[in-house]
Amino acid sequence: MSDDTAVRRSLSEEIGYWLESASRTLEKRYGNGVPQAKQDILLAHYLYGLTAVVHAGDEPAVHLAAMQSYLERLIPKERVAAALRAVPEEGDSWLENTLDRVEAIGEKQGHALLARGADVIPFSSRHASAAGSAEPAVIERHAPKEALSQ
Repeated sequence: MSDDTAVRRSLSEEIGYWLESASRTLEKRYGNGVPQAKQDILLAHYLYGLTAVVHAGDEPAVHLAAMQSYLERLIPKERVAAALRAVPEEGDSWLENTLDRVEAIGEKQGHALLARGADVIPFSSRHASAAGSAEPAVIERHAPKEALSQ
């Protein structure tokens, strides 16, 4: 089945799909040219943007737990913890600028996800501690149009 083929997916599955796509794009774009730790930070910021619109009404701890859960599907726990705590070193303007761009791309894609599923409330159990434990909304899946292409 091609990426352009619409498939009914839960919001949680859709976020997972976009996160995996972003991870592959980062690896393809930067490979060995950017340290793995920086790629992990970029992925975490992309995910933050992607999930910020979904978790806008949640406590920060709930959003953080959801991010941790998604990231741990792709990278080891130790790297997830480091990526979620990391801040760019002073003077690392490339990383600062790139973090802003990938977060903005994630946020744009998060809004697109919600727009397609506007008739439903994503993650209806707002008391869940992780994204995977809540009841997901069902939306259509389309391929990301610009995942980290800039």
